[in-house]
Amino acid sequence: NGLTICEEQMNKRTKFTIILTPGTHAYEPVKHALNEYLSTYYGGCTHIDCEGSWREDACEFKPRYDASLITEKSLCVWCAVMPDKAERFVDELRAFLTILKKQQNAEFSFIHIESQTVAAHHQLID
Repeated sequence: NGLTICEEQMNKRTKFTIILTPGTHAYEPVKHALNEYLSTYYGGCTHIDCEGSWREDACEFKPRYDASLITEKSLCVWCAVMPDKAERFVDELRAFLTILKKQQNAEFSFIHIESQTVAAHHQLID
């Protein structure tokens, strides 16, 4: 394929998806701080303002969820992390968000984090 082993390794990333609901009063400060943090320590991130819905009993394991439906303004953030930083990403993010939650009096109690291995194809466009 023409790539060296080093270049192939550099293309591998762990892409993390983070979803949280800071609350109306803390939404913008949390978004800004999270974007700053992820860009400083992991090179960058992408975010989208969205709306999430779930049942109050969603944290239980059951075949059907019947509790009240909650819909809130949510923040969804993607961050592609280099292999040498991926293993500690969740712990470091949790520590950062614990402090940020207190600083901004944010409402989230849970954050949703998913990860997947991806190949990054950065291309220079002249």
